[in-house]
Amino acid sequence: MTTLQTKAMNVKATDFVFQTVTDFSTSVLFYRDTLGLEPELVDDENGWAEFALPPTTLALGEESPQMPFTPGESGSGVAMAVDDVETATDELQDEGVTILMDPIDSGVCHMSIIADPDGNPILLHRRNDGTSGRVDPFP
Repeated sequence: MTTLQTKAMNVKATDFVFQTVTDFSTSVLFYRDTLGLEPELVDDENGWAEFALPPTTLALGEESPQMPFTPGESGSGVAMAVDDVETATDELQDEGVTILMDPIDSGVCHMSIIADPDGNPILLHRRNDGTSGRVDPFP
């Protein structure tokens, strides 16, 4: 495998992934209470929150001139490893969460796609081999 490195950039790791949101308070409640993620930082004044999502952090940024990205299902998503995709999807649907894709078995994994309050996609995911997170060891 060839690694591209320039003098100006030497990527070391993923510091965080983020979703842009329109209603910061509603989104914080969704990720904390509905999905059960542990908040590491909630900055209401600046519309920024960070949640533990090992091995990284999931950040929420309120849509603003400093965060000029439009939320919604055409944007990027995040895949969250869960124990049971079907049960998690059913429980979230019972709580009124929008299901963008019903659970499927791809042969390699089970997955479904739900939406956060802004329609940002979240994949609920379980690999058939039982692993989660980064598969190969860190260099």
